[in-house]
Amino acid sequence: QAIWAQAILLEPPWLKLLASVCCPTGIEQPRTVLHMALQVMVLTSSLMFVCSVASFRSIGALKSDFSELEFHAFRSYMREHGRDYQRDSAEYHRRLSLFSQRAAEIEAHNSRPDRLWSAGINHLSDRTEEELAQLRGWRGAAFGGGGGPRGALRVSDTFLNQRGKGRVLPALPREFLNWTLLKSAQHIIHQGSCASCWAVSSAAVLQQHQEIYNPASPRTFSAQELVSCVANPHKCGGQGGCNGATMELAFDWALGEGLAEEREVPYRGASGKCRRRSPGGALQLGGGGRADLSADDLARPGIRRARSGARGPSFGMHGWERLPENEYEPLLRAVYERGPVGVAVAASEWPTYSNGVFDGCKKDAVINHAVVLTGYGKDEKLGESFYVIQNSWGRAWGEQGHIRLLRHEDDAQRCGVDHQPKLGTACEGGPKEVKVCGMCGVLYDSTVPHFRPFS
Repeated sequence: QAIWAQAILLEPPWLKLLASVCCPTGIEQPRTVLHMALQVMVLTSSLMFVCSVASFRSIGALKSDFSELEFHAFRSYMREHGRDYQRDSAEYHRRLSLFSQRAAEIEAHNSRPDRLWSAGINHLSDRTEEELAQLRGWRGAAFGGGGGPRGALRVSDTFLNQRGKGRVLPALPREFLNWTLLKSAQHIIHQGSCASCWAVSSAAVLQQHQEIYNPASPRTFSAQELVSCVANPHKCGGQGGCNGATMELAFDWALGEGLAEEREVPYRGASGKCRRRSPGGALQLGGGGRADLSADDLARPGIRRARSGARGPSFGMHGWERLPENEYEPLLRAVYERGPVGVAVAASEWPTYSNGVFDGCKKDAVINHAVVLTGYGKDEKLGESFYVIQNSWGRAWGEQGHIRLLRHEDDAQRCGVDHQPKLGTACEGGPKEVKVCGMCGVLYDSTVPHFRPFS
C-alpha cells in the first residue's frame, strides 16, 4: 500500500489507467486483461489506503473532541445502564457525542436561577432523536367533525354537560392527589422501542379504575394484547401496533372485547399476532375490535356505552368517554369524580426531565405521546400549580416515572396550534392543524373509562 500511495502522490502517466475505470470518457481504454487487472489492483489498494487514513484521522479527531473527564463520565454511564459499545468504534463515539451534548444541555438548563424544574442524566441520555421518537410514537385522533351522534355513540347527561342545563356543580378541591397513592399507580412499564404509549397508558388507566371501583377484585390489564389486537382502519395515530394508535381505540376494544390480564399476555414491546379467539377464529393485527366506529365518532366528545354482549362489564367497565377538547374544568372534574384520565401531550422536550414543575413546552406544540393524568396540586415551595402525569418510560425516569406539568386555572386560554397533526394527532384525512391548550397541550385530547362497582 505504501508503494501505491507513493505512486499516487507522484501522479505518473499510467495513473490515467486508474481514472479510466471510473471516468472512461476521453481517456484511452485498457487494451489487455492484464492492464485491466492492474487497474483493479491499483484502485483497490489505493482506496484501502485512503479509507484507512481517513478512519485513523476520524477517530483521532473524535478523541480530541472530548476531555478525559467526558470519557470517564461516559464509561461510568455505560456501566450503570448496561451499555456495551466497543471502545473506539463508530457507535461508541456516536453515543459519546450524544451523551456529551445532552450533558451540556442539562448543565446549561440547571444553571438558570429561575428554573422550575431540574434536568438530569438518565437512561435516555445517549439515545438518538429517532430512538426518542419511538418512546413517544403516539398520534391521537384529531379528525374533528360536525354532525350528531350516530351508530354506537350515545352522549349521556353527565357532569360534563350538566353545566348547560343550569345545574350547579360542587366546587373542585384545590388539590387532589388520591389516585397517585393507588398500588396500581406504582406499576410503571417501560415501553421500550415500541411506539405503544397509547396501549401501555390505556392499560394503566384501566388497572387504576379497577382498583378504585372494585378493590376486592384487583386485576391487571394486558398492554400487549392491545398492541397486537386493536384494529386501526382509519390510521388514527399511525398504522397500529408498535406503529401507533389511540387511547380511544384501546378503550373501545377493552369495552367490547374484554382484555386479558398482563400475566396471560405479558408485554413484549413488539406488535406480534393477536392470539385471542373469536367465533371467526384467530384475530390478526388490524382484524379485531369495533372497526365500525368512524374517525369522526372517535373524536367527538361524549360517552360510548357497552353494547349487548360486550365483555367490558365483566370487569366493571360499562363505557368510555371522550372529554371536550381544550377545556380545563371538565378534565379536572373527571380526575376528581371518576379517576385517572388518559391524555395526549407533546413530549419531545421531556427526555432530560428529572424533577420539579415542568414548563418547557412551547405553545405551538406537536402532540405525540399518550400518558395518564393521575392528579393535580400545588408546589408551595415553588408557588406553582401542577398536573401529575404518569409516563411509560420506566421508574428511573423523572420523579419515579412521573412528571409534574405547570398548571394554570386559565389553561383553556393558554393555547397554541399544532401545525403538524399528521406527525402526531391526525387520523387519515384529518385536519392540517389543530388548537392545543395547556402546558404541552395537556387539555387537547383526554379520555376516561366508565367503571361501576360490582353489586
